[in-house]
Amino acid sequence: MAKALVIVESPAKIKTLRKFLGPKYFFESSVGHIRDLPQKEFGIDTEHDFEPTYVTMPDKKEVIKKLQDAAKKADIVYLCPDPDREGEAIAWHIASILPKNTKIQRASFQSITKTAVQEALSHPRDIDMDLVNAQQARRLLDRIVGYKISPILTRRVKRGKSGTSAGRVQSVALKLVVEREKEISAFTPVEYWTLSSLLLPVKGEISFSAFLHSVDGIKVEKEQIADKPCFLISNKTTADELVIRLKKAQYKVGEVDQKEKKRNPVPPFITSTLQQEASRHYGFSVSRTMGIAQSLYEGIDMGPEGSEGLITYMRTDAVSVAPEAIAAAREYIQSHFGPEFLPDQPKIYASKKSAQEAHEAIRPTSLQRDPESIQKYLSIDEYKIYLLVWRRFIASQMNPAIYDTVSADIETDQNLTLRATGSVIKFKGYLAAYEEKKDPSSVVEEDENAKILPPLVQNTSLILKKVDSVQSFTKPPHRFTEASLVKELERLGIGRPSTYASIMNKIQSREYTTKEHQALKPTELGQVICQMLEENFRPIMDVMFTAQMEDQLEQVAESKKNWKELISNFWHNFIPLVEKAEKDAQVPKLLTDLDCPKCSHKLQKIWSRNKYFYGCSDYPTCPFTAPIESLTFNKEDYDPDFDWEQACPICKSSMVLRHGRFGPFLGCSKYPECKGIINIPKKGEIVYNPEDLPKCPAIGCDGHLTARKSRFGKTFFSCSNYPDCDVIVSTLDQIEEKYNAHHQKTPYVKKSRFGKGKKKETAEPAKKRKTASKKKSTRTQPALPLSSELAAIVGAKELSRPETTKKVWDYIKLHKLQDPKNKRLIRPDTKLAKVFGSTNPIDMMKLAGVLSKHFKT
Repeated sequence: MAKALVIVESPAKIKTLRKFLGPKYFFESSVGHIRDLPQKEFGIDTEHDFEPTYVTMPDKKEVIKKLQDAAKKADIVYLCPDPDREGEAIAWHIASILPKNTKIQRASFQSITKTAVQEALSHPRDIDMDLVNAQQARRLLDRIVGYKISPILTRRVKRGKSGTSAGRVQSVALKLVVEREKEISAFTPVEYWTLSSLLLPVKGEISFSAFLHSVDGIKVEKEQIADKPCFLISNKTTADELVIRLKKAQYKVGEVDQKEKKRNPVPPFITSTLQQEASRHYGFSVSRTMGIAQSLYEGIDMGPEGSEGLITYMRTDAVSVAPEAIAAAREYIQSHFGPEFLPDQPKIYASKKSAQEAHEAIRPTSLQRDPESIQKYLSIDEYKIYLLVWRRFIASQMNPAIYDTVSADIETDQNLTLRATGSVIKFKGYLAAYEEKKDPSSVVEEDENAKILPPLVQNTSLILKKVDSVQSFTKPPHRFTEASLVKELERLGIGRPSTYASIMNKIQSREYTTKEHQALKPTELGQVICQMLEENFRPIMDVMFTAQMEDQLEQVAESKKNWKELISNFWHNFIPLVEKAEKDAQVPKLLTDLDCPKCSHKLQKIWSRNKYFYGCSDYPTCPFTAPIESLTFNKEDYDPDFDWEQACPICKSSMVLRHGRFGPFLGCSKYPECKGIINIPKKGEIVYNPEDLPKCPAIGCDGHLTARKSRFGKTFFSCSNYPDCDVIVSTLDQIEEKYNAHHQKTPYVKKSRFGKGKKKETAEPAKKRKTASKKKSTRTQPALPLSSELAAIVGAKELSRPETTKKVWDYIKLHKLQDPKNKRLIRPDTKLAKVFGSTNPIDMMKLAGVLSKHFKT
């Protein structure tokens, strides 16, 4: 019997495919790419028509052998990587390593369902070299940019082992983040006042608010807009004058405009819109969303049904949908929502010009699997994403929502016009299934229009109830989130569905941006990189240039442009920029208005590794340098009782103020010979007097406990003889529990971590480990009598301290006594309250101290 080999990209698909296809097929996985450009070489022969050199990836030798051995046993090989350009390139690379004369066909699965898979294998095709070449061109362009620019950045920025990198698309994404930050920094808030009158119709019962719209025939605006005539309420004086006029005014209803407004459904998801909605609904990062969507596409174990792919391919920019899927959606809407929700004709959405129409939008593979019926087979995250995909797809084929909107002008005898607006939903339409969430900037405006107005008739008199005036300030633009940055990149035509997640990862993993409340903020390093690229590689940072390059890559995929010609044109325009940058590129020094403390010349900000420092502009004549923090340091922010003149706790030499990664501290003036340091407590922070702290409990140690700070700012206590003594505790209450009377003074040994690239210890350290384990065994603590209250909790009258603590924690977890909002807090029940001596909650770090009182020694 003929045997067919199916090679897929991800091993996760194999279980699902095996169920569909039966014993005539057998399966292997390439586990992603198997060949790529070399890691430590350029890999592009610029002298011979830009021919790329592909090498086997270091960790794929065994995978390739498996694929080759399997192909020898097969009569035909179906190459089935993902249905995008990258998948096409992977198929081409796999074909190149298979034995000669292997019969090869390409099949791509838009979804992992029995029907879709069997259909794809029934109609295989040849590898599409236009798609492969488009992917090759993208890979070579990215290699040229990264390989030529990154070393220049690394040399100039001097970031050490961390290095720096530049990418063709990631650099533009970074530019967008940096430019937005510049807009925010340069933004000047403008004061404005909003005035409103609460009004009641003469014969009505429902009051409503109307906002001041025009003064003396001139429209009220928040701020001046170009040369447009407008009335500004920019201070309290103006606002108060208008309030007086509003209070003595007579009001009546002017022109009333009533309309019926339709709100149309949105298309089913494409990659970027799924990423945006997952961020708005759940706060998911782009990479997290794509990982979850990948698992839903590849197949979920559905119990008795076996594995099934639940959604179509998730890297797509097309909104087209298969006719049979539209028909199924219409049938579902008819039966579950009713005929009034079903449009007369199916809704057909138009994709962008650059979209790959071979793909469908992201949709459920079968509407017979509604989210609730299969929830038990899904993780929480999988359920959330599947629910979004399901609802969005159903909503896309429903009737529009219909609103009744009202806009009424309110006239006065003071030459002031107010306006009241409102809307009420008349027919929910697609909103019965799904409502798209909005970005923060558009929410306020929608809320203002969502108010319901009472019936208003023109020329009807109105009674004034009160006048309100509210001071506000204009706000800067919002920082980009991952989702809104993807939306902006898509709007500009930059990047593709398969690249958005990697772009977000790169600008964050390289520490070019950080996240603050889900928003992307550029670091100083990111701003420096962006500035250097802007000054030396302007085309790479040009949004239009990058978008045009994406269009040219589309032309390659459509067989309208030769890919090597594209690479050649780019290379010959790009290399002169590289040669110039190698000579001229520098991190610019920023001159400040600050005077040098030594010579009175101006200080300048000079870049070093990850941050700026101050240096004298008259260098080398004046060698003054200082950390940025040192000139902004204010002693008033720290404990007023702190002794700034105290001596080094180790060698008694004088101390000097230093600044580290975790803030200011006093360091020994004899550093590096002496490494004594003293943390500086902030105002309001608990200060521990060294004389009040206990002596080190270790036998043979003459040290005492000192309060120190972790890199996270938390206080802990360790022996002053560290690292010669290993005594360390988080709280003073832990000393008795952790170190008994038999603990000898022991040097601190850093815990070894075996992992990638780490060598095991030699025989000598192994011997030390054996000795240490013997010592550890001698530290068994004796059982101690317990109080009746504690015995009732642990179920024993005598136990050692560690055993008691463990059993108390077992009791706490069994009875769920940790505060759900703050796991550090323990809220006692009746029995535990007797141990605590109170019904008040305590911090978990104080538990050991509380339990100590219940041991009878």
